[in-house]
Amino acid sequence: MVKSRFHSRPARWITVAVALLGATGCASVRLADERRAYFLKELGTFTYGKGCLDVWPSVLKLVGSKGYPLQGRDRQYAGQGKQGALATMVEQGYETRAVEGGGLMVLTGWLPAAEGNSRYEVTGNPGQPSGCAVSFVLVSTGTIDPSNERREPDWRIQLELVKEIQPEVAARVEAGAPKGG
Repeated sequence: MVKSRFHSRPARWITVAVALLGATGCASVRLADERRAYFLKELGTFTYGKGCLDVWPSVLKLVGSKGYPLQGRDRQYAGQGKQGALATMVEQGYETRAVEGGGLMVLTGWLPAAEGNSRYEVTGNPGQPSGCAVSFVLVSTGTIDPSNERREPDWRIQLELVKEIQPEVAARVEAGAPKGG
């Protein structure tokens, strides 16, 4: 009986297969990291051509469309009905507030999910000399230790807002993003 060289060294083939899968996995993680860095750089300092009061209804509609509960008057922009007093206390968010320098800020209520809870802290700052820079920070907690909050900029929702308000800018930014393979 003649043995095939493929069967004579199965351990080598397994090692090669694992190495190839590892390299592919590392490459995809590296690409994801590169894309994240690119979008954070491009969108982190982006200023809309409109003032914060003009951009803000779109901000509220966007976070509301994701299921994040809004408070007070902000709920009407997302098509969310009246909120009861108990829900207001439990969700611990607040409606849009003016912040120093003429900006705006909103903190959504918590949105529960299998991996924990999350909410958004959104800030709009007047651009110089005009416009508005909006930042979305995703605040999340895990299921094991809900007191341990993680805060990170969310470039994905920022990109959604840019697509809605200034689609030509979003197309340019997306075209310049790192791509795989």
